[in-house]
Parts: sequence; C-alpha cells; structure tokens
Amino acid sequence: MLEVKNWEFFPERITLPIIDCNRYEYYGFKVPDPALIDEQMRKRLGPYLLDPETSFDFNYYRQNYIIMYLSISPKLREGWTLRYGLYRAALEIAAEESTGTWDPDLKTLLPEEMDENSKRNMKKLEAKIIGLNFFSGMAAIALPVEGFEPGNIPQLLSVIMGNYTGMTSAAWGVRLEDVDFPDKYANSFIGPTLGNVGIKEILGNYMTVGTIVKPKTGLSEEDWAKAARRSFEGGLDVVKDDENLTSQDYCTFEKRAQLVLNECHRITNLTGRNLIYVANITHGDMDEMIKRGELIRSLGGNCLMIDILATGMVGVQTIRKKFPHMILHGHRAGHGAQTIFPEIIVDGQPMDLRHGVSMKVWTLIARLGGIDQFHIGAPLGKMEASSHTVLENMEACVRPLGKIKTMRPICSGGLKATVLWDVARVMNPNSDVPNQDIICQAGGGTHSHPLGTFGGAKSMVQARDAILKGKSIFETISSHFESLLAFRRWDRAKYTEWIKTLTEESKIVVEPDMRVYMKNGEYSEPEPPHLSIKDAIEKFHALAADIRKWNPELAEKIMDN
Repeated sequence: MLEVKNWEFFPERITLPIIDCNRYEYYGFKVPDPALIDEQMRKRLGPYLLDPETSFDFNYYRQNYIIMYLSISPKLREGWTLRYGLYRAALEIAAEESTGTWDPDLKTLLPEEMDENSKRNMKKLEAKIIGLNFFSGMAAIALPVEGFEPGNIPQLLSVIMGNYTGMTSAAWGVRLEDVDFPDKYANSFIGPTLGNVGIKEILGNYMTVGTIVKPKTGLSEEDWAKAARRSFEGGLDVVKDDENLTSQDYCTFEKRAQLVLNECHRITNLTGRNLIYVANITHGDMDEMIKRGELIRSLGGNCLMIDILATGMVGVQTIRKKFPHMILHGHRAGHGAQTIFPEIIVDGQPMDLRHGVSMKVWTLIARLGGIDQFHIGAPLGKMEASSHTVLENMEACVRPLGKIKTMRPICSGGLKATVLWDVARVMNPNSDVPNQDIICQAGGGTHSHPLGTFGGAKSMVQARDAILKGKSIFETISSHFESLLAFRRWDRAKYTEWIKTLTEESKIVVEPDMRVYMKNGEYSEPEPPHLSIKDAIEKFHALAADIRKWNPELAEKIMDN
C-alpha cells in the first residue's frame, strides 16, 4: 500500500466554473466556525479572523476586496486536525499578504508610537478569511482593495501570486484557482481597447479562422511571406508569427513584416476582405518593442503580439497605452510551468497535487492588461487535458468586469478543419448553437493538408462557412474536395461514415477549388463541379478504393457491372 506523507488530500476534487456565477457559492464556502479557533490561533492570527459580532455579507466583500480563491494542502503539526491546519494555513497566508509576517510580534513601531494614519491603515488593510471548504481544501481570502495601487498589474501580481506560494512552513502546496476583482478596481485598468466586439467589426460576425506558419523556425522571410499569402488567398482571416519567432538572422522582423503586409494589402485590394497579420513584437527591450509596433503601424498593420509571460505585464500595459487602436494579441507560452499541476493515482484514487496559478487567473490578468484576443487552449486539440479547462478560461474572457471589455478567445493547438463543428459546439456550454465569437487557429492543420497550405486554408474556411450556414459535415465533404481530403486524412471514422452514405445518385466534388477567397465567399467564377459517382471515381482513383472497402454494395453497382 502506498502511503503519502508529504501532502494532505481532501475528499472533493476542485473544478472551476465555466459560466459566470457567485464564486463564493460555487466553490461551496462557509463562514469559518468560531469553534475551530483556539487561543493560540487568536493570539497569533486574530486580526485576520472575521468579526463574530458582524453578520457576513459576501456582496460587501465582493465590492470592496480582491478575493483570492485558493486550494491549500496544509502542513500539519502534531495534534492538528486537517480542518484546523487548513484554517491556520489560510490565516498565515492572509497575514503574509497584508499586515503580518512570519513573526507577528513586530517591534517596527509600538502601537503607542504609531501616528493615527498608521493605526488606521493597519486596521483597514487587514486581510480576512471569509470562507473555507473542508471537503475541497479551499479558502476564500479577502484583501482590502486599498492595499492595491490602481492600474498596476505587477503590484497586483506581487500580492495575489506573491510570497505565499513559497511558504513551505504553512503548506505543501497552494494554488490560486480564481479571483474576484471589485468593479472600482477593475475600472482602473485600460483593458481591451477593441476586444471581441471590435475584432468582429474588422473581420465579420462569425468565427475567425487563422493559422500559425509552420515550421515555426527555419523559413526565410520570402518563404514565410509565401506561406502567409497562400493562407490568406485560401480564405484565412489571420496569419500569425509563432511564439518563438521574433527577429532572428534567418528571418528578420523588419523584412518579414514588410513582405507579409505587402501581401495583405494586395489581397485586400483584390478580395475586399480585411486581414490580420499577427506580428510578434516580443523583446527584452521596451524601446525595441515600441519600435517594432511603430513599424507595423506605419506599414498599415493592425495587430501586435506579445508573449505575455515571457515579456511580463509591464510590457503588455505599456504597449496597450502606446497603441490603443491596434489589436493586441496575447500568447501564453510557458504557462504550463505555473498552470499545470501533477495528477497522480493513489490506491486507485485520482489525486491532484495542486500548486501554482490557474490559467483562468492568467486570462483575467491578460484582460485587465489590455489584451484583445488571447490563447485559452482548444477542445479536441493537443494542449489541454479536457475541454473543461478551455471553458474555464473562456469564462474569464467574458465574465462581467466593471467597464472592461470582453476578450476574444483563441482556440489553437492541434486543430484542423475536421474538428471545427465540435469545437464550435463545445465552446458554447449553454446551448447547442455553435459559438461564433471565437478564433480557431490551425498550424499543422493548415500546412499539413494533402493539398498544402492553400488547400488547408480552404478546408478551414469551408468548415467555418458550413457551420455558419448550418450545413452538415457530410454535405461539406461532398461539396468540397479540400474538406474531403481533410477528413480522409485526419478523421477516417467520419470519412468512412460518409462513404457508407453514398448512393448511385450522389454528387461529389473531386477537384481543388483554386479560386482566391472573396469577401463573404462571393465569387464571380463558378465553383468546381459536382460529379456523378462514376465520373468522380474516374477523376479521383482513391475514392474507388475507399468505396470498395467501406461501401461494397455501391461498388458492385457502379464499378463491377
């Protein structure tokens, strides 16, 4: 039997909300029981206890305090119960992040030496433990908003992601799961200047489809621009630099930007479509980031990308102020070092070693900092453990937050045209109506298409347009050769189902659509023709083999007679 001695587990696993709600109620908090407080706790940590004479009003705290929702694995001393240990650890964290320290017997100034301002401040700035959940190991810690400088994200992070995550004297692990900001504090930030609504005004009121040029390293400026051109001509709205492509010798920022934006303007003039090139301005020198942003603006670009964790929120806030009319695209490279926690199985029971910071919190921080569109992971992709984590992050993009605009979620990581129907449905947890207020980006899912980048872009747009018009997967496969090839490569199960539905009367497109995608898909040239089954298999021989394998009755009728 495996015995774990250095971690305390609670019976309930923690899930984060995927819709806006009263988070105090959602996490199952109760006001701490005064019976748990002994004299030692009161003497050492009394300032951070709720006043038992005052009735608890969560809305008051919600409006006047920043509330951290933490999961804690407390360190227990001999004789402590798990409940006592959780309460004690939460109080230690409250002290550390407000008016206390590891030794409360401070002699900085004796109380009788303090002026009236200091006495008033000390009382006003005390954090409070307003809720505990002894089944999940969570604590709600309220920090007075007066302890925070308005509009200053680094100072905010120094508290809500502060020293407590390293307080090994109090806990094995502590994870910031969620946070509530009072509207008056949230309103001190700029937030997104375009946000979801502004991006829809540029691109249209439907799902945005885009790509990341792959391979992420190695392409020359000319080849990078060539891949971007084929992506845009195929119909994609967005083409972006990858997170590690900035200005290396083999592909400099200035030359790449010039070539790509030249292509953008040419295609816009030809098609009437607005396009977005996401230029990665990430750099260790703030002046250089501003210089790159000014170059993109001078070339007629409309979007700047920042690796927010690598750059830091000072960079995000500065760029937001310098470029208020441009889309700010936030990448989360490196987030997993903080946001992903080990999941283990002990005696057949799944356990979470929760520590660090949730991606939901980082999504909120990105939004306060002014990011307009932000990577949140993708259901059915390669980056997330489950669709639920993506929906947690999406909730942070759209929850009410004072005057702060909503942020457009980006789904990326392992996507391709074949999954967009399911992605759009999953991304609307309240309905079966597909969510159109998202960006779906496919790197390998565009450039690995059997017909290459142009064909991959076509397949993405065909899926997006089919979802918008309510067309089924099978109808789309029959009507577009690029979609047919995408399903044949990446979803054999669905492709096989489609083959089984074919009859002698079926009509199929088996020629590539080489037309440059026009605004709203309104072409002047005719689309590739729908052919009869017999003509289709003459033109696309692989289809004949597939029908023989999965629809032998049809094969016998059209090929064997």
